[in-house]
Amino acid sequence: MRETAVAAGGRVPAAATTFDRAGAAVASDAGTAGTVGRLAGRSGTIRGATGVSGTPDASGNFVASIFVRHGYLFGFLMVLLGGLALNLTPCVYPLIGVTVAYFGNEAGGPRKVVILALLYVLGIALTFSGVGVAVALSGGLFGAAMQNPWVLATISAMLLALAGASFGLYTLQPPRWLMNRAGVARPGYAGALLMGLGMGVVAAPCIGPIVLGLLLMVQRSGSALFGFVLFFTLAIGLGLPYVGLALAAGSIRRLPRSGAWLGWIEQLFGFVLVGLALYFLDPVVPGGIISRGLPFYAAAVGIFLGFFSPAGRTWRPFMAIRVIIGTTAAVALLLMLFNLRAGPAPRLNFAPFDQARLAAARVAGKPVVVDFSADWCVPCREMEHTTFVDPAVIRAASGFVLMRANLTASDPRNAALMKQFRVEGVPTTLFFDAAGQVRERRVGYVGPAEFLRYLHEAG
Repeated sequence: MRETAVAAGGRVPAAATTFDRAGAAVASDAGTAGTVGRLAGRSGTIRGATGVSGTPDASGNFVASIFVRHGYLFGFLMVLLGGLALNLTPCVYPLIGVTVAYFGNEAGGPRKVVILALLYVLGIALTFSGVGVAVALSGGLFGAAMQNPWVLATISAMLLALAGASFGLYTLQPPRWLMNRAGVARPGYAGALLMGLGMGVVAAPCIGPIVLGLLLMVQRSGSALFGFVLFFTLAIGLGLPYVGLALAAGSIRRLPRSGAWLGWIEQLFGFVLVGLALYFLDPVVPGGIISRGLPFYAAAVGIFLGFFSPAGRTWRPFMAIRVIIGTTAAVALLLMLFNLRAGPAPRLNFAPFDQARLAAARVAGKPVVVDFSADWCVPCREMEHTTFVDPAVIRAASGFVLMRANLTASDPRNAALMKQFRVEGVPTTLFFDAAGQVRERRVGYVGPAEFLRYLHEAG
């Protein structure tokens, strides 16, 4: 029996490619033999323990169909472009901050900065690829390393060490004996590669349809080498913009009269790195204290840099910029304090996921939204501050049963939920209609307008 492959959200033309039940690809033109022939899996309907059915995300089938119909060259090109598209998601915000702060402190000409940036991107790609293959072949959750307190503490310590160097407390340089043994003439090159290796873990939560598709492809192919090449290509696409960003940040020292305000810029980068270190520690600290305090930290930094920092006071035009920054930060701080007195803003309230509640909603004819998230998930946090506080979304969701499955813990219950609902990464959002059918399945960040449209379709 053959079925037509559907993409995430069910919007791929039916004529794309068909797959049989055994998972073998059947294309109208000459298919690519070997690994690609095992990439496509089943599409159709799955049924969970509750009897609630839904259409699984078949991004893997869609990505596999590109390889089958157009060959490896075009397939890897599309994966590369998919990596570039990941830069449009909120998961890259920490990477942007780290890249600007790290390369803003690097001295040297454009050629050196480009080489450092390429090593940085190579490090990201190596870690990202390794994580992707390990998760795909083990059936784990992509980005789950970010739930490990030791991983988060290591990343935060690395960022705090860089911040100390930005504040001029010391100069970071590996021991000379280590550099001689490694055969590296310039210590900055090794540092850029090591920083990229660390940031590859940070990039891992960048989940979306393309990442989900690659996970499914690697699972079905069973080839670690093919999977590594796939994720490496995706990571190169993700990292390419950072070469330009690093070049722009590294050129700060060569701007006219940079000596007059370079110390101030280095302080700014140091505070950015401290803020990012706190950000990564947020899942470890209970109660969300850090996430609530970070806006106040940013305002306090702006006030300090604007009015109190001794650096950059000799150039009068730059002093005007400082005053603007300090005034803006002070106004922002006053607004945040006022909002604290006014109380928290309305937001969607999700009940903990419960199979009985899901079954009861189907019996009662109520639509349901199930949000699969984790404490370490960057796009999940972004949805909390944008989508779930949008007034139109709150009004439209009033007739829905809202539930959230927190997949932070790696336990049998969460593993069973991931298997039942085919959750490969977070955030994953399922929109059930009143009959208990999954009308929409979205992987990755969902903005207010898109979320509102899915509510209307399911309701």
